[in-house]
Amino acid sequence: MSVSARKVGVIGLGATLAAVCALVLAPSHPDVGALWSDIERTAAPLERLGLPSSLMRPGVLEFGSNILMFVPLGLFGALALPRRLWWLVALACFALTCAIETTQLLLLPGRTFDVTDIIGNAAGGLFGAVLAWSARAARSLFSGSGRRVAAAR
Repeated sequence: MSVSARKVGVIGLGATLAAVCALVLAPSHPDVGALWSDIERTAAPLERLGLPSSLMRPGVLEFGSNILMFVPLGLFGALALPRRLWWLVALACFALTCAIETTQLLLLPGRTFDVTDIIGNAAGGLFGAVLAWSARAARSLFSGSGRRVAAAR
């Protein structure tokens, strides 16, 4: 892996980790009522285009948001490490989300502990790490080592 890819991984990981911690360790939840009215306004045109309205339920949206929030952590974390250690990033994302939810339970009375948050965050971290691994595998396939594979066929 090139040094520049590792630098991108380290910088991206640091920035994403800071943003995630700021979001999930805030003393209270965002104003869900105001957020939900914005979502309903945005969802109406999407439903007319054929998006199922069942995807616009608050629980589904929150679960999807939890997945999306951890995809960059998995992606940048896997880029920051050697390719063979991609699985370690998925494990670290799981450990991080467990620590976040425990902190919310014990130290932040305005926040709640939710097992589905752990599942969504861990899935997002795993997905991001697999994305990084796949991109690296594709890159090596089409680089110099890929030519040997093509020549062997």
